[in-house]
This record gives sequence, C-alpha cells and structure tokens, in this order.
Amino acid sequence: MTGDGRETTLVTGASAGIGYHLAERLAAAGDRLILLARRRAELDTLAAAIQERGGTAIVAVADVTDRAALGAALDTAVARTGPITRLVANAGGGAPTRIETFDLAAVLTTLRLNLDGTIHCIDYVLPAMRAAGQGHIVVMGSLAATRGLPTAAAYSAAKAGIGRFAESLAVDCRAAGIDVTLLEPGFITKPGKRVKWPRMSMARATAAMTRVILRRRPYWRGPWILIVAGEVLRLLPSRAYIRLMAGRGRS
Repeated sequence: MTGDGRETTLVTGASAGIGYHLAERLAAAGDRLILLARRRAELDTLAAAIQERGGTAIVAVADVTDRAALGAALDTAVARTGPITRLVANAGGGAPTRIETFDLAAVLTTLRLNLDGTIHCIDYVLPAMRAAGQGHIVVMGSLAATRGLPTAAAYSAAKAGIGRFAESLAVDCRAAGIDVTLLEPGFITKPGKRVKWPRMSMARATAAMTRVILRRRPYWRGPWILIVAGEVLRLLPSRAYIRLMAGRGRS
C-alpha cells in the first residue's frame, strides 16, 4: 500500500471478461489501476469509464508472454503511478486440446499464456515488493486444475501448474510480508446471458473474488456445486474417472 493508503494495482487481461470486471470493482474500492492487455481500444474504454466514476486508471499495452515488452510497458506506467503494490495476474485462457487435430502450437501457446505470462508479471513486481517489505500477488487459477478435464489437457495442466506455483510462492513470501491469493473459478457466464446451472454470473463471481482480494485471503474457488463435484471426481480411481469422463469434452 502506498503512502496515501491506496493500492497501485496491476490487472492483466483487463480488456475483457473477469479481468475487466475485477478492474471495475477494485477501482470502485479505491485502488489506483494499471490496466494491461494487448488491445488498447478496450483498455481505453475501461479506463475512461473508471475515470468518469471518480477512479484512477492508466493503460499499458503488452503481451504478457513477451517479458521484454511487458517490462517496457510497465516501466512507463510505473513512472506515472509509483511502484505496483498489488498484482492481479488474470491474463489466461486457451483453445481446446483435441487428439483428432492435435495442435502443438496451440498447446504451447496455452502453456505460455497461463504459466509464462503469470510468472513474467510476478518477476516484474516481486523485487519492489520485497524491497518494500509488503505487497499482494493475486493469481488466477481454475477449477479445471482439480483433475485433467476432457479436451482441456493444455489448460488443465497450465492451471494446475500455476496453482501449485502460487501455493509455493505463498509459503516463501510469508516472511517477506507479501500476501499471495489464489483464485480458482469454475464456469462463469458473461453479462447479458442467461446463467445456467452450474455456472456463476460474472457479477456474483467477481464480487466474491473482489472481497477475497481486498481482505487478502489466500484462496477462493466457486461455485460450490463444482467444488463438490470436483472433490468427488478427485477421489475416483483413475480407471473409473477415465470411463466416466470419456467423450464429455467441448464440441
């Protein structure tokens, strides 16, 4: 937290989806925002909306998988805002993984976006947080990390990896005064669309995540029905799990 009592918060993947709505909520809570993504137009729109509501937001354009470009964009932003005190490493996603049309490039892109992209951002903010003796790192995982889901080999692997990375980081950062929060959402419905069970609405999900972030809690996941389902699936023997899930991937 800065001398004026406000967090300077970097939100990656802020041009759409969870990142966009988390940025809106954190700005409303008083955080000073750095909005980062590859698409400037969407970021400019969000920054203008935040400023119209009395918040503070600036834009940084970069691909999180490009460490040099990310660093250059953030250096420019930090020169205006001061050190980043909270990172919300939200940028992620990925295409389905199908054995019929196995796409090595798509698999590696998913791994790089979710793993490398998150770690690049942590690499940027960690030295200043360690020097200050405080900070907050928020990592976006997924309930897809619970077990390997059909047609999601790359995504499940990436989210499982980043989840364990965040967990280890939380242990190592404790003595340095840096809090680490791991968020693991399940299916979330975009605004304006009917929320079908067992999904969560974007508003409900991001409201819950924002509360956890502001309280610096170590972990959140939801919705509850998918948590229960995931725990049941996790306990199944591998043979039974494979038989149950075969053919259930995304079409």
